[in-house]
Amino acid sequence: MKFWLLFFTFFLGSGNHSTAHGGEAIEGMVFFPPGEFMMGSDNVTGKDDEHPKRPVYLDGFYLDQYEVSGKDFEIYLEKYSNEHPTITGWYGRKVKPDMADSPVFGLTWERCQNYCLRNGKRLPTEAEWERAASGLEERLYPWGNEEPSPEHANFGKCCFIMRGSILSPVDGYEAGKTPEGVYNLAGNIAEWVYDWYDRNYYKDSPYKNPRGPESGEFHVIRGGAWNSLPVYLRNASRYGYDDAKDYYGIGCRCALSGTTKVNNE
Repeated sequence: MKFWLLFFTFFLGSGNHSTAHGGEAIEGMVFFPPGEFMMGSDNVTGKDDEHPKRPVYLDGFYLDQYEVSGKDFEIYLEKYSNEHPTITGWYGRKVKPDMADSPVFGLTWERCQNYCLRNGKRLPTEAEWERAASGLEERLYPWGNEEPSPEHANFGKCCFIMRGSILSPVDGYEAGKTPEGVYNLAGNIAEWVYDWYDRNYYKDSPYKNPRGPESGEFHVIRGGAWNSLPVYLRNASRYGYDDAKDYYGIGCRCALSGTTKVNNE
C-alpha cells in the first residue's frame, strides 16, 4: 500500500506533494524550464550504463539549491516522532554542532523519499538531476568542463565520518556550483534519485520525462561523495546501491514539479 501511495503521489503530482502552483518564489530552490537536453555519455567517454547519449525532454521542475543538512533533518525529527536520527552526528535527536550545516547522510532511499514527500516535495528523477548538473551546454561537471580540483568539490578523502570536518557545508564550494546556482552536485555526499537502476535502461528509455524502470533491485545514486574518485563526479556517472542499508555516504535533495516558474514580482 505504501508503494502505491508514493507511486500515485509522484506521477500525478497532486496536492502539495510534488507540484508548484503559482505564488511566491520558492526559497532555496532553482527552477529549470521545460525543454530538451542531452543525457548520458557518447561511446568515447563514460561507462556502459551511460550509453547511449540521447536527447531527453523534461517538463519544468524545481530542485533544491542545497543538499538536506543536519539542521534540516533535526527540524524534520521534531515534527515526526516515528523517525529516528541517522548513523552518526547526533546527541539524541539533536544534531551535533559541527554537523548542523553539513549534509545529513546514512539515509536509505525510502527515508529520503519520505523526507521529501512530508516536506511537500519529492525526489528528483535521474533525468532531472542530470539536467540540473549538465545544463543545456552539456557540461561534464556541474561547474563546467574543467577537471575536479579541491576548489570545486569535496572528494578523494578517506575513511568513515566521525566528525563534521570531513564534510563541507551544504553551501560550500562556490567554484563548484552550477551556473544556475545549485551547490554540491558533485562530491560531499552522493544523492539518491527516484529511479530504479538498470544498466541498460538508456537503450530503451522514453524521450519525454523518463522515470526509470517500473521495478528493480537497486535505486540510482548520483554525484559521488567525499571519498569518491574524480570519475564519479562526472554529471553522467550513475550507479545503483542496496537502498535497504543506511549507507554512510548517501543523502539527498528534493525536487518539485512546476511547468511555469513562480515568482514574487
